[in-house]
Amino acid sequence: DSVCSLAGTQTWIWNLGIKADSRYTWIPWMVENQTAGFMTRFRLGNKKSSFTFVTVHGAGHEVPTYRPMEALELFRRYLDQDWS
Repeated sequence: DSVCSLAGTQTWIWNLGIKADSRYTWIPWMVENQTAGFMTRFRLGNKKSSFTFVTVHGAGHEVPTYRPMEALELFRRYLDQDWS
């Protein structure tokens, strides 16, 4: 959406100069056999430091309002660190 645009966020992340992990670049994540969005993992210099950028299809910046099921699953995966 216009408040937190995907394009602006992506540009900001890529301009940090951090390289995406080539094994985890734009990997779809699923909810009920449907693509909920995509994830990309970035490594931060050592093997234990990373962050994961996740998109949610059809959601504005208030993801739980527009996609509650996907929001709950995203939160669960965040807590479990499970993006498989």
